Amino acid sequence: MDTITRRNFVAGSAGLASLLALAGCNNGAPQAQAADDNLPADGDYPIDPDGDDVKAQWTSEKVRKDGWVRVTNPDGGATLGVMDEGKVIQVGGLAFRDMDGSGKLDLWEDWRQPAEKRAAALAEALTAEEIIPLMWHNGMMSANADLDEDSINTLKQGMRAGVSRASANEDSYADAIAWINAVQAWCEANDAHGIPYMNSTDPYQLYDIPDNHCLASTFNPIIWKKAGRYTGRAWRLTGARVNLGPQVDVGSNVLYCRMGGSICEDPATNRDLAKYFGGGMQSTWADDECTDDKGWGDESVALMFKHYVGAGAVEGGRNDHNDAGKFDIFPDDNFNAHLVPFLDGGLKLESSTGQMAAVMPNYGIAYSEDEKYGPNWGGAYNKRNLSILRNAGWDGMITTDWQILRATDFGDRAHGVKEFSEPERFKMLLESGVDQVGGDFAPEIGTEGYKLYEQQYGKDEALARVRESARHIFTVMNRVQLFDQPYSDRDRAAEVLKDEKAAAFAQEASNAAIVMLKNKGNIISKAGIAGKPKAYIPQKFDAGSMFNVETKFELAIDETVASELFDVVTDTVGEPTGSASPMSPGQTAPSEPITVYQASDCTRADAAQLKDCEYVVMVISSPDTGAGEGGSMFSNEPVPEDQKYLPISLQYRPYTAEVARNPSYAGDVVDGAKENRSYNGRSVSASNESDLDLLLSIREATPNAKIILIVEATNNAQCFHEIEPAADVILWSWASSGRNFGQAYGRILKGEVEPSGLLPCQMPKDMATVEESLEDVPRDLDCYTDSEGHTYDFTYGLNWSGVIDDDRVKTYSAPALREPECEVKPDED
Repeated sequence: MDTITRRNFVAGSAGLASLLALAGCNNGAPQAQAADDNLPADGDYPIDPDGDDVKAQWTSEKVRKDGWVRVTNPDGGATLGVMDEGKVIQVGGLAFRDMDGSGKLDLWEDWRQPAEKRAAALAEALTAEEIIPLMWHNGMMSANADLDEDSINTLKQGMRAGVSRASANEDSYADAIAWINAVQAWCEANDAHGIPYMNSTDPYQLYDIPDNHCLASTFNPIIWKKAGRYTGRAWRLTGARVNLGPQVDVGSNVLYCRMGGSICEDPATNRDLAKYFGGGMQSTWADDECTDDKGWGDESVALMFKHYVGAGAVEGGRNDHNDAGKFDIFPDDNFNAHLVPFLDGGLKLESSTGQMAAVMPNYGIAYSEDEKYGPNWGGAYNKRNLSILRNAGWDGMITTDWQILRATDFGDRAHGVKEFSEPERFKMLLESGVDQVGGDFAPEIGTEGYKLYEQQYGKDEALARVRESARHIFTVMNRVQLFDQPYSDRDRAAEVLKDEKAAAFAQEASNAAIVMLKNKGNIISKAGIAGKPKAYIPQKFDAGSMFNVETKFELAIDETVASELFDVVTDTVGEPTGSASPMSPGQTAPSEPITVYQASDCTRADAAQLKDCEYVVMVISSPDTGAGEGGSMFSNEPVPEDQKYLPISLQYRPYTAEVARNPSYAGDVVDGAKENRSYNGRSVSASNESDLDLLLSIREATPNAKIILIVEATNNAQCFHEIEPAADVILWSWASSGRNFGQAYGRILKGEVEPSGLLPCQMPKDMATVEESLEDVPRDLDCYTDSEGHTYDFTYGLNWSGVIDDDRVKTYSAPALREPECEVKPDED
């Protein structure tokens, strides 16, 4: 294995070589449809339909449960979906959707033509007035079959793309499908060109497959590919055609508070795992092993890699939704390392689809005093950095992150450009190359901004510019077959959502995502736990979330497994005494309050109950000290000066920053002086310090018990000096909402599954080393060493034999990449 490098790891690993052939920088483009001399020439369009004497080669059937008609063409031709059979025309014996109702076949309606060509033809047929309403990616309040008045008005104004946060699953898929089919039926009946609606989704989990962040510790590209395939197929069949992800930010600042949505801190790891996940999701696969690649097809979901670029190097680790986190900083000039997952991952997917379909620029400003990374404007406004993608041979759709054009009740996220008017901002987005504005719909502002662009560049250039965006948008729509078949089938979705193979894969992925950090004296092993010893398993409190306020208590491991392994002692949970107001996606105000559990509703076991316990199995969350400021991303209220910039701590006990950088690296110039955004000297406490108190109290009450500690990390690494000495065994994972984890811990304790996960981030020895690290440099910490002499470094993990030292470790523990393979070539101006 000495010849394996970070560049050729997957190709050189046993069992994976046949799945990867590394391509050159521009060789990852989607495969063009093979030339067909029998296709009509461009000048032949529009084409008259067949006469009555031409025999139909296609068939049709009513999808009765959903109300639309499925049209099947012969010999692998396109499958069509229409609500109105009058929208089907026949040419050469084949069926086509007459999207504009002209009674003739236009080039963009001809499914035999390449997706890019169809997109360009429709774009050229549209005026600027017709295109500008398409340049938004917002969403609608409706999430069911009955479109409300506001949604219909938005459709009438021309919006044709948005995110649904309904998160369709086995329980809710029917409503989600009824809603999206109603939207598509409205577009079919009312849009002058029949342009469909491009429905997207934020990443969410199905089948209890762990989320991407949790899967990082597998370091297994095949697991990632299958996760993309199973998840994407279900999303597609329930109406979502675009994934607003994956998030591939290189979390080089160990404090990065949004790391919980990304992969890890290492550029090469993010590159490899994202390219396989992307390949699994964008292609349609004929088999469960993801070896028979059909390319773009009826199970494909288009990817929108985010956040481009450098969000993981955010100053102070803070949330870039807010002003406090608006600067991404590169004190070691390591900006290019953050390009690796995009240029070498997104442009080289493990799929015949080749490249990511879309990109979402980040909120943050790639900061430098000399503007070497472009003007100090937010990512969507930075033409210099966006041009790197175009110059690397990428021709996809660029959709901004949400609400970067104008101020909202949630704040003004137009970082660096707030002195410009909203129409001027839209003009700047046109100049930077943006195709869609995310989380907004303001065509009147777009029209004013377009006029400003027209005044500077001329009418012809302005029209060509928005037609270019229309072409990018329509290409994505074509690749996911929206022009031909925009409807969803409830029967097919129900079948897929009950897929037993997907559920079995979810268990496999959960097993592989758990890291064993400590196993003092081989307390757990392949032999399992002998007998049925008495064990205290505390109740873990699940505090719910903004969209799921129904809190609960549950054991650390699956209750059935726990009862098989142990004579269980646990806490007493009383009646719920708390109150919370549910808020569903799309709601503008919370619903009436409901009664829910709160942490105080649980009475912990007393000393007498714990006296004879031989084991303790408990879950602890990583320290939570907030996002580095006193405000909230959901509030527009001003933040007090002494709360603007706070530390993010990786320890449970109160922390005061004493060696943080001062003055700050970045800052606005106000009245001729540079702002100091340092948090040095300020203090913060973990909201879950009680987790540490509980562990230490249990250790004191059970001095001879073997404590098995399950650490579920949220967004960041943590300092282990506070908890490791109290534990005999430590199992670690990124927190996942999947139910399989409680079972997976049990399978490890029973000896049925050998731990195989590796740490996807360094665990610092203390906060001093965190403060000394450079925000743009991955893996530059002094790491914690435990009582067994093991150092919690990147790619560290234990199995039954000891420290894991396999191909994954040999490869990814090599020095972190600083440059992508693709040439980094920004525009000069």
